[in-house]
Amino acid sequence: MGIIRRVFSLGFFLFWLSGLYPLLAQQNIAFGIETIPSNAEGSPIRSVLILLEKDGKTYLADSTELEKFTDSFEIRPGGSFRQFTADLALEVVRKQPEIKSASYRLYNTELGGPVTFVLTAEFLEEGDSKEPILEEKARFPLISQTEKSKLTWLLNGGGGFYHEQNGLFAQGAQFTQGNPVATDPAGLGPRFWGEFYIEPGLAGITQLGKSKIFPYASVSFLLSGRNSSDIYSAGATAFGAVERLYGGILLPRLGKNEKLSFDLSAGRQFFQLNDGFLFAKFSGSANAGERGSVYLNSRTTFQMTGLAKIRYGKFHLDGFFLEPQELFKDRQTDTRYLGSSLQFQDNKHWDLGLSYISIINSLSQYSTTGNPIPWEGLRVINPKLWINNLGQKGIFLKSEFAYQTHADADIKALGWYIGGGLLKKAWKGSPSFYYRFAYMQGDDPATPTYERYDALLTGGLGNWVQGLNFRKISGDGNFLTHRVEVKGYLKKNMELSLDYFHFRADQLNNQGGLPPINSFSSKSIGQEVTATFRYFFAKNYLFLGIFTWGDPGKAITENFETQTPDWLSFQGTVFLFF
Repeated sequence: MGIIRRVFSLGFFLFWLSGLYPLLAQQNIAFGIETIPSNAEGSPIRSVLILLEKDGKTYLADSTELEKFTDSFEIRPGGSFRQFTADLALEVVRKQPEIKSASYRLYNTELGGPVTFVLTAEFLEEGDSKEPILEEKARFPLISQTEKSKLTWLLNGGGGFYHEQNGLFAQGAQFTQGNPVATDPAGLGPRFWGEFYIEPGLAGITQLGKSKIFPYASVSFLLSGRNSSDIYSAGATAFGAVERLYGGILLPRLGKNEKLSFDLSAGRQFFQLNDGFLFAKFSGSANAGERGSVYLNSRTTFQMTGLAKIRYGKFHLDGFFLEPQELFKDRQTDTRYLGSSLQFQDNKHWDLGLSYISIINSLSQYSTTGNPIPWEGLRVINPKLWINNLGQKGIFLKSEFAYQTHADADIKALGWYIGGGLLKKAWKGSPSFYYRFAYMQGDDPATPTYERYDALLTGGLGNWVQGLNFRKISGDGNFLTHRVEVKGYLKKNMELSLDYFHFRADQLNNQGGLPPINSFSSKSIGQEVTATFRYFFAKNYLFLGIFTWGDPGKAITENFETQTPDWLSFQGTVFLFF
């Protein structure tokens, strides 16, 4: 505790004297829209900021010494956010003699995307004396908390109404051939239904004596359902099952300089790699059919996740084992992924990474024009380069590359994206502008090599769901996408974005796609516009409103004898997070 006290005092004194950092209170700083900690559980931490308040002024701390605090409980760029470790770290800060109050908030620029962690610490003014912190009666969801432990209830839930006009381009029966979930697929005309879920549970962490060992665990049960036929399945349904069920051990502040830390965990928990290009938080489980949550997507934990995270300063090395939760017990593919990721993040401009992933077990096969190729044996090399705030002008660049080969088959497939944009924090509404091109290779049947890209478990609403409607019919590979996004903040808790997607095929051969479009006569797949409105209100509630218009191109329309009208979608959902 002494080092944290000295660090905060020294950090504030240096920056107060130097005046190198502008007053944040006089700027329109946008970190994104504020999100609730329980909603961000398991999300990657994009950046960490510490704000120091004294004499009515707010300063941005950016010293290496201050980062020692963020390192101590894994609250640093590149790590995964866990609410109970963040709350323990906050309790340590709050009890420092010179600190009057402390709090943290989370922000993100897209639902389910990486978060920005902002810690605010207010110093006592000259002449003030720190009043003893009295133990307060625990209020829901908190059960108990000390400097060394925390135990809390979990309570998440949501409900919404969804309307599809000409769902699946009025060709639902064709697009869902052989899909056991599709007992009543949408077609020409309207389809309207509602969905709900509720997830109660417990989560806790404690310190073992005076050691640097912090065991933690979490468990929850999730009940979901719908009131009538959704876009695929007939009738009302309700389904309940265990959602979270994991445990782990955190060992922070190891080594001579206390820069080394370990975090080991296993069980039913969340996982996301970067911003979801290969593995997204929303893709760990299935939600369709009897689970009645195809649009709420309430189940997100993997059936089994083993994580080993090693941190040293700005470098972190992760190992992960993933087994997704599949829908049908009698149709299990037993697909399992094994991977590792080495990353460097300086919390300013540079975010670099290199990941290696393999499918170590699976009964699934890739559909080819010749003999099928097993999923098992696929290998992926995935470098990442993200650059933030180039030249202090708000310019940012993001790119990832995925090169796929196979241990026992002739596979060479490419997937990559490159995007750039501009964030104007000084403008009213802090608008951002973003363009991205994504390439997911298709297979050329004239070559002996199989080249269709496999996007693994990609996802993420507003990011790697490339077209809310087209994503349901496009599959993974053989997809070239231009994306243009304009986004702004009407208030600090209110975000409005508009996305335009233009889709083309890489190859006319589309073997591996859905049955009606196994081949194309044109590479023009279509275009889509999506408007998204996010509003966090009453502290623990989120309203999410979405409108999407999909316009099919010749690659779609020329595969059907009947009409394929434009596809309109409307979604209105309220979530609660405690």
